[in-house]
This record gives sequence, C-alpha cells and structure tokens, in this order.
Amino acid sequence: MNWYVLFVKSGNEHSVKDWLNKSFDKETLYSIAPKRIVPEKKNGELLRVEKNLFPGYIFVKTEMNFSTYYSIKRHSKIIRILNYLNKIDLTYDSTLFPQNCHGNQKYEEAHYFKKIPEEEMSIILKLLNNDEQIDFSQVYTQDFKVYVESGPLKGMEGIIKKIDKHRRRVKVLVSLMGDERIIDLGIEFIEPSV
Repeated sequence: MNWYVLFVKSGNEHSVKDWLNKSFDKETLYSIAPKRIVPEKKNGELLRVEKNLFPGYIFVKTEMNFSTYYSIKRHSKIIRILNYLNKIDLTYDSTLFPQNCHGNQKYEEAHYFKKIPEEEMSIILKLLNNDEQIDFSQVYTQDFKVYVESGPLKGMEGIIKKIDKHRRRVKVLVSLMGDERIIDLGIEFIEPSV
C-alpha cells in the first residue's frame, strides 16, 4: 500500500476523513488529516489552538486503482487526487509511457495516481502523535544553534529554518510531492540544561 493525497474542499477535511474511515476498512484504506497545535494570544491569554497542517489535504494509504478512486470520489467534497494530470506529467507522458503501452491499465493507473515518496511521508508521520497532531517541542538556543530537548522535532533539527521567539513558533521545511513547504509549528522555550 502507498500514500496518496486527496484534495478536498477546505474546512471539510475531518468530515471527509470520517466518511472514508466509515466507508472503507483499515486494511483497504487508511486516512489521516494531520493537525498541528500552535500557540495564539487572545485577550492577553496564551492558548493552544488546533489547526490543519495542510488545509484541504487528506492523506490516504491504499492500493490505488481506478475502482478505488471512483469509490472515494463518490463524496462530493473530494475534488481530486493531488498531482492528478498536472502539466509536468503531461510533458513527460511520452517518456513515461511508451507508445505500445497505451490501453494498458497498469500504466494508465500509474499516470493518474501519483504516490507520495516514502521518504517524504515518513517525516510527516514521524512528527505526528497518536491523535494525528503535531504537538509542541521543547527547544533552547545556545551559541546561535537550536537544540530540541523533547517533542516531535527531537532529532530533526535540520528541518528547522527559523524561530519566532515572540510568537513561540518555529518554521520547518518539509517536502511534499516534490514541493518544499514551510509550516509553522508550536514550541516551548526552556533553559539549557547544564
């Protein structure tokens, strides 16, 4: 089974995910809509707010084929599979699919359904807890270097690009389907242990 990304109407991620989980057993299709916990100030009080990690995206793990895709597509809020017939794929069509392969369902399915590379998905999954959330990491800085003491970013300091101490957030670089994306994650500052 491979991971794929469904593009859904924004704001409907969790209802679509719930529908997918009710419509398919976990052995056939498993879906997640990752969330992140970030700090936000409201009326002078610091709150922990849950937000979608990738608004409009649902990740599904399945053996994708036309039959599965059309079963998924029954839900009116699912728009398409991410990277579905994009211009780059159409440009490379002749190199990916030799002339004698047209009409071969296996090759056509590979063209329509682009899986997420395992190395990209493993980073996202590593950041998530059991509730499909990315919680705060405890960090400190010393000699202009960032150290993660605990939390989902522990051991992944290399993907941290910027720290916003005032907002208590960190900008992290992740790759998804070949595109690099910057996401904000919540952090707690701690004093370095001596």
